[in-house]
Amino acid sequence: MSNFRFERKEGFRLVGYKTALEGSSSVHSPLFTTHKTTFFREALENGHMALLRPLAESSYGYAAIAVEQGKVFYYAGVKTLQPVLDQTEEVLFPESDYLVLTGNGGLSRLAFDRLEDQAFNDLLNDDCEWAYTGAPIAEILLNGKPSDAQVEVWIPVKKRNKH
Repeated sequence: MSNFRFERKEGFRLVGYKTALEGSSSVHSPLFTTHKTTFFREALENGHMALLRPLAESSYGYAAIAVEQGKVFYYAGVKTLQPVLDQTEEVLFPESDYLVLTGNGGLSRLAFDRLEDQAFNDLLNDDCEWAYTGAPIAEILLNGKPSDAQVEVWIPVKKRNKH
């Protein structure tokens, strides 16, 4: 059985805390792993994620990677339609086709990185009929257990133009 599929998803909104990722202008880079882990852990430990929990429409944990004005940002947050809180920002995910990858076991950060590597290194290559759109990427912790994670990564895609 394959761990990925292409699926149409409705647009949604994430509200979260934001940090800039340094070292690459690409949305996917191994240089980001440590910073993402540290930022999300700090958001949990300092109570930021607890402040967002009452706004959440889902029990899942959400993160987003987005390129804005040539810089890459990482968000730790919740899926919600509620107003943003102080020091938070929103990330809008468009209605789109998405490459949805699933993974199980081990640390959530490593699982997310494996799936993103698979997407950008193996699947969304020049031979694939789908291409990344440049819109935000969602990382979703499905089971609330970052040390024995069940995760999904949603990458917005569009059909390539055949010439």
